[in-house]
Amino acid sequence: MLTQTGPYTTIMLAAACCMLITGFILALVKSPADERAAKFRLAKWTLTGAVLLLGLINLIQVLIDAEGEMSYLGPCIALAIGFVQAMLFTNSLMTLIRPQLITKRIISMQAAVIVLIDTVLITCYTLLPTEKFLYIYFPTVVLYLVQLAYYILWFHREYKVFYHQIEQFYEEDEILRSTSWIRLIFITAVIVALLSFLMLFNERYIDLGLTIALALLYALFAASFVNYGLSAPVILPAIYTNDQPQPSGRSKTDMSQLELWIKSKGYLNSQLAVSDIARQTGITVEQLHQYFRDVIGEEFRTWRIRRRIDEAKRIMTEHPELSTTNIGKHCGFNDRSFFYQQFQRFTSVSIAQYRKQISPKE
Repeated sequence: MLTQTGPYTTIMLAAACCMLITGFILALVKSPADERAAKFRLAKWTLTGAVLLLGLINLIQVLIDAEGEMSYLGPCIALAIGFVQAMLFTNSLMTLIRPQLITKRIISMQAAVIVLIDTVLITCYTLLPTEKFLYIYFPTVVLYLVQLAYYILWFHREYKVFYHQIEQFYEEDEILRSTSWIRLIFITAVIVALLSFLMLFNERYIDLGLTIALALLYALFAASFVNYGLSAPVILPAIYTNDQPQPSGRSKTDMSQLELWIKSKGYLNSQLAVSDIARQTGITVEQLHQYFRDVIGEEFRTWRIRRRIDEAKRIMTEHPELSTTNIGKHCGFNDRSFFYQQFQRFTSVSIAQYRKQISPKE
C-alpha cells in the first residue's frame, strides 16, 4: 500500500482534472446536422454530463480521503459508479451503431434498476457495520458481473447487425475499418470494468491505476466521438437503410426499372449507395436485396463486385494499354487495394497474372 499520500493525492487530482477537461471537450464536439443524428447528440450530452460528474466525484473523494486510511468507501463508490458507467458506455456506443434500439423506455428501465441497486448499496454502507455490509457488497459485485455479461452479449449481437449493414451498403473495406474503433472502445471499456474488481483488495495504488485508466478511456472516447462526427455522413445512411416505408407489393414496373439499371451498367457508378439505387429504380432497399436473393440468386453486394470484376476483365482484354488504376476507377473501385483484393478473390489470380494470361503470344 502507498504510505505517502502526497503523490497519490497529486495524481488523483490530475486524473480528476483530466476527466473534467474531457467533459468540456465532449461538450465542444460538433454534432452532425443530419436529423438522423438526434440520438447521437443526446448520447454526446449524456456522456458529457457523466464525465463531468465522475470528475467531480473523484475530486471530492480525493479531498475527503487524502489523509485517511483506505476503507470500503472507495470500493463502494467505485462499484456504484461502475453500474452507471457500464450503462452509459454501452448505450452511448449502441446509439452510434443501432440508434433505433435506444428508446426512452429502455434507458428508463435500466436507469431505474441501477438507481435501486446503488441506493441499497450506499444505504447499507452508511447504516451497517463493515462485517454485515460485506454480505450486501459481494452479492452486488455478482450483479455487476451479470450486468457486464448482458451488455457484452447485447453489444456483440447488435454490432454484427451494424457491420452487416455497412458491408451491404458499401464495398470499400476502409468504411468498415473506419468504424472498427467503436468495437475497440467497447472492448477497452469492458477490460477497465473487469479490472475494477481489483478494488476488492482495497489498495491505494489500485484505486490510483483504475482512476487513471478511466481518465484515459474517457479521453479516447471523446476523440472517437470527434471521429464519428466526421464519419456520420457515411455511416448514418447505412444504419437507417431499412427504415424507409415498405410498399405492400412489388410491381413489374419497379422491377423493370431495376433491370434497366442493370442493362445500362449502373453498377459501375461508385458514387451510388444502395439507397440511391433503390430510389432511382422506384423500389425500397429491402425490395432490391430481395430481388437479388430470389431472382439473381446472389447477395447484391457480391453480385455488384462480380459484375465490376467482369467489366474490368473485359477492358483489360480489349484495351491492354490502359493502366490498372484507371480500369479500377472506371469499374467502380475507388480503393486500389480493394480492387486488387477482390480481383484475386473472384478470379483466383492476381491482376498481373491475368494480364500475362491474356497478353498475345509472340
